[in-house]
Amino acid sequence: MDTTSQAAVGLQLIEAGQRVTVRVPATSANLGPGYDSLGLALALHDTLTVETLETDELLFDLRGEGAETLPQDASHLVIRAMEAAFERLGYRHGGLKVTAENVNPHGRGLGSSASAVVAAVSAANALVPAESRRGQDWVLQLTSELEGHPDNVAPAIFGGLALSWQDSEQYSSTSATVA
Repeated sequence: MDTTSQAAVGLQLIEAGQRVTVRVPATSANLGPGYDSLGLALALHDTLTVETLETDELLFDLRGEGAETLPQDASHLVIRAMEAAFERLGYRHGGLKVTAENVNPHGRGLGSSASAVVAAVSAANALVPAESRRGQDWVLQLTSELEGHPDNVAPAIFGGLALSWQDSEQYSSTSATVA
């Protein structure tokens, strides 16, 4: 993996030897009249573990849903979303060991791409130094940009039933816990 690309010039290097695990729920969106605005977190979770390495290699281990069909290289959505988050945070990485344990079925309307993007951006945010980390609203902004709308990413971030909207370039959401 080439970590010295033009985009990485001037970015701070993330320290090797760190590890983070993120667990993100599947979601169901477009509920009733809430097209592109209502989403619900489900009790089905994907898990993403990311370790920073001393070397510049990318090790990708994909298990479960999509393991036979999805790419296990830098073209994978998780890696692309992590790269976007690192760059937005002002950082770059050396090597990465990524383990994705997918339970959420793909192409079945359960927000698998939103779960992947939320897991990736959350993991990247957790790997930068504490003083550079951003809150959940920042995660909502970036993941909504990457997905195109917030209806699936908001419940994946906040849980429960989420009502989300966009006003100009700003995404917002409010959520309620569902019993």
